[in-house]
Amino acid sequence: MRFILKNCKTKVQENRILRLQKSNSMNINKYVFATIFALVALFACNNDDDDPGLETIPVRDRAEQQANEDPIIRRYLETHFFRLIDNPFNPDYQIVELDTIAGANSGEQAIIDSEFLETRTITREDPVTEENIDYTLYILNLRNGAPTERQPQFADSALVTFRGEQFYENLDMDGDGIPDAADVDADGDNVADELDGATRTDRDNDGIADDSDADDDGTPGTDPGKVDSDGDGIIDENDPVDNNDPNRRVFDNAVTPVWFDLVGVIDGFREATTGFSGASGSMINGDGTVDFTDDFGNFTVFIPSGLAYFENPPLGTGIGAYKALIFNIQLYAINESDHDRDGIPSYLEDLDNDRLVLDADDNTDGDNAANYLDTDDDGDGTQTRDEITVNDANGDGFISLDEITFYDDDGDGVQNHLDPDDRDSKND
Repeated sequence: MRFILKNCKTKVQENRILRLQKSNSMNINKYVFATIFALVALFACNNDDDDPGLETIPVRDRAEQQANEDPIIRRYLETHFFRLIDNPFNPDYQIVELDTIAGANSGEQAIIDSEFLETRTITREDPVTEENIDYTLYILNLRNGAPTERQPQFADSALVTFRGEQFYENLDMDGDGIPDAADVDADGDNVADELDGATRTDRDNDGIADDSDADDDGTPGTDPGKVDSDGDGIIDENDPVDNNDPNRRVFDNAVTPVWFDLVGVIDGFREATTGFSGASGSMINGDGTVDFTDDFGNFTVFIPSGLAYFENPPLGTGIGAYKALIFNIQLYAINESDHDRDGIPSYLEDLDNDRLVLDADDNTDGDNAANYLDTDDDGDGTQTRDEITVNDANGDGFISLDEITFYDDDGDGVQNHLDPDDRDSKND
């Protein structure tokens, strides 16, 4: 497949379609694209909610949220299947579609029973309770990637195409025609449900909770500031079905490969990507296009909210708080990252081995830069690159731990580049 690569820096972009390779063969398909750089939903950014007039809603307990959410994800996998849809705009690709097992699709195999489904446990510390929480990633392994290629480390950069969407779940427990997400009384017991510790309200008594109602002020028509794309009375944010556009749940995608710095993306995206490899070959043509072989990594990952945005999704994406997400990802190539160019690959600057490099435990001198961004990790005035010796012995372009010589001049068990007492340069 052919791509036009322009200024391949690490960026995140927003587009609107997912494509899946149709064949596993090593033939080179031609596909031309232009790289567009438009930052949106993958980076774990924070919203600024300093307005004193805003009502503060307590953040949910992460352990409880995971305990409640994992069965919901599993139920989705039990009640949905995936299929490949021909793409009328490019015969080299098929579009991956997730759909409900019902009606004409009642005989389809559930994702939970697919031979391609794998699980991976990711442990993260709750920032409030400091307790460890085990999260489960559910991964449809459509293709591992070329066995000859190196898998990315968690701090590397990756060249990918992707599609991100929210879970399509149109549950209606009481059968009143209002999906549970918007129903003031989802279980039909004639008692308003509670959400985040507060009883849901319905001022106009239409059965749609006020937090989901497009028209709750008693005046006909959608209220100002609310969006109801399909006119069913439910605002888009809490509407699991858009009768006008079934793809509205897609919040971000890239049909043209983009470089991601895996340090900055959500945990679930990063951890899933590290289990795959890119294409075995590529070729830059005279016209600026690039050909990749058809053995690149290809997978779909179902991510719990604790490994996504949890209570703080990016503004403008349509992602609600505490929402599990789905990403289909194609991995074409990787670069080993050394963000501060000190000779130590960034993933090896994870001192506490938690597969994160941004936490305080990975900042030796306690300054404003974690070690992977700090050219002088211990703040002793000698650059880190001068306190180690690096030799790419096998010439593969990747630096492994055994290709770095660390020193401990005072024999205290702390390597020179992390010990402010040892500051002699080794590379004069």
